[in-house]
Amino acid sequence: MLTIALRRIEFDGRHGATAVERRTTRKFEVDVELDCEVAAAERGDRLADTVDYSRVAEIVVGVGAGEPHHLLESLARRMLDAVGNKFPAVRGVRLSLRKLNPPSCPGHPAYAEVRLSRGPE
Repeated sequence: MLTIALRRIEFDGRHGATAVERRTTRKFEVDVELDCEVAAAERGDRLADTVDYSRVAEIVVGVGAGEPHHLLESLARRMLDAVGNKFPAVRGVRLSLRKLNPPSCPGHPAYAEVRLSRGPE
């Protein structure tokens, strides 16, 4: 099993619990790890034999910049499912989604984060 990891995929999105938050865009980041069965890619040198991480990032950004969500949990689930269902070689996915500088949060944290996974870990 091979793991492909992408760190700090950035996008702007209109996600938040309040209508005020969803009126303007905010910065988000995603980390994703994919456990893949790609033995042919390990022995060969063809992009067609592996999971194209550029496509993974494209899917994450597309979901993130798309339809607004009230909760990070539901947005992360949509991303995880979109990535996990797109590539047959993926056996497990771990995803962390961060909202940077969450508004109206005491203590001014750098980010709020949720983590989801599915499949083998």
